[in-house]
Amino acid sequence: MKSALADRFANTASTEDVLASVRTNGYAIVEDVLPAETVDALIEEMAPYIEATPFGPDAFAGQRTKRTGSLVARSEAGRNLVVHPLSLAVARGLLDSSTEIQLSQTQLISAYPGSVAQKPHKDELIWDFFPFAADHHVMCQFFFALTDFTAENGATLVAPGSDPVLPEEVDPADFKPVEMRKGSVFVFSGKVVHGGGHNTTDAVRQGLIVSYCSGWVRQEENQYLVSPPDVARSYPEDVLRIIGYQQGCFAMGYAGDIEEPMDVLFGRKSATPIVPSEAAARGANKTAKDWSADVAGRTV
Repeated sequence: MKSALADRFANTASTEDVLASVRTNGYAIVEDVLPAETVDALIEEMAPYIEATPFGPDAFAGQRTKRTGSLVARSEAGRNLVVHPLSLAVARGLLDSSTEIQLSQTQLISAYPGSVAQKPHKDELIWDFFPFAADHHVMCQFFFALTDFTAENGATLVAPGSDPVLPEEVDPADFKPVEMRKGSVFVFSGKVVHGGGHNTTDAVRQGLIVSYCSGWVRQEENQYLVSPPDVARSYPEDVLRIIGYQQGCFAMGYAGDIEEPMDVLFGRKSATPIVPSEAAARGANKTAKDWSADVAGRTV
């Protein structure tokens, strides 16, 4: 359960190197991904919502921690961030067993002085504690540092290489703090054991979680309430697709009379309904492609 590869990279690192660390260590740290101007604009746009956010109701959520969501609807900088090239490339690489990926959650976390350490956990347990196969990833997450992250101010604690084990099986001595500069990002899988640290300073530590999941599982944050159709129509199409206004796989997420969701959203009439065999041919795995080849041309 020990880290076997380098886990920290410059912002010029290749997608392959970052992915290799996430697959082996469970995470990677990429330095200086966001310029200070982007971080400052994001915090400025979200400030009134952070102010209005209550502290968490229990120790896990953090009774001295605020968790502010709905980033896509509340922040232009946030909408740009959910389609950041690094995030999409790494998420698609890790979730390559899925035909499509989608935004699962956005959460700006403000850990105030005195915020206590979180119970160690794996984030993919949100799906009803379902035991996904060890080599099957359905979640890839990006925790952007909006302030410097230090051991003293509660930087995330991660157990390198802990993907195969249960949280309670990790030796407390194996956790290490994810220390990084403002603008850097902690990339991690849904399988690695981690938890927020204890903020012993007199300053607020802030970071932004942007999480992606496979197109066929339910999103953690309900993006259709965050951005209902009358709001969503103002977004660029790449943002719309990543927040879920697309099919997740060959028969998941269509709308209307078996039509493409984007066509229904914008009132465009599709030339033809979605053809299941053609949609399956774009699938990420051999089973989908074989199924498509077998049924193509048949009438059901």
